[in-house]
Amino acid sequence: MKRISPLIVVVLFISSNALCSGLYVKKNSGEVVYTNINTHSFFKRVFSIARQNHYSKSKIVKLIKSTAIRLGVDPKLAVSIAKIESDFNHNSVSSSGAKGVMQLMDKTAKFYGVRDINSIKENIAGGVRFLKHLTKKYKSLQLVAAAYNAGETAVDKYKGIPPFAETQRYVKKFTKVYYGKEMKLTKTGSVHIARQSKPIRKKGNVYSNVGGSIW
Repeated sequence: MKRISPLIVVVLFISSNALCSGLYVKKNSGEVVYTNINTHSFFKRVFSIARQNHYSKSKIVKLIKSTAIRLGVDPKLAVSIAKIESDFNHNSVSSSGAKGVMQLMDKTAKFYGVRDINSIKENIAGGVRFLKHLTKKYKSLQLVAAAYNAGETAVDKYKGIPPFAETQRYVKKFTKVYYGKEMKLTKTGSVHIARQSKPIRKKGNVYSNVGGSIW
């Protein structure tokens, strides 16, 4: 019985979506051949996915902690948010399109310097940078969690945790994960807007006063 090459086995288990990188035209002995596989990008993607699939939950948690420490963010906060968002599953994609360990939306990822949202390291770094901004803006970790879930605009509008059922459940779950027990939600009006040290500016389609310090 012939042995199957490990490389072939790896390729067979790769999602078909990962193999497609556009339609190419190649000339072979005068004939025009159509293919949707670019050899260089194909194998680069295959080995990238294979390498990332070796990331265990414990390894991802360690990476979150080290990234948080490097960027000056509470590691426990970053790990708690990642636990709630994806349970440390780097292949997680929400119904709204949020992706990866930190469940980043494409625009948010781009704003926080993420070039490849599917990269575990970049996804985590982007999420932690976002958390750093939120912890500087709000004095309450409950508000940080609420803003991560519902957005800063909603938290600012309601001057506290927004009255959205999903966000209320999210924050309660956060307190249970972070503190080890479910705590009462922060009272409305306890939002603290940090003094703007830099003017609000537009980056892409996102308005923010975030400067280069988070990088």
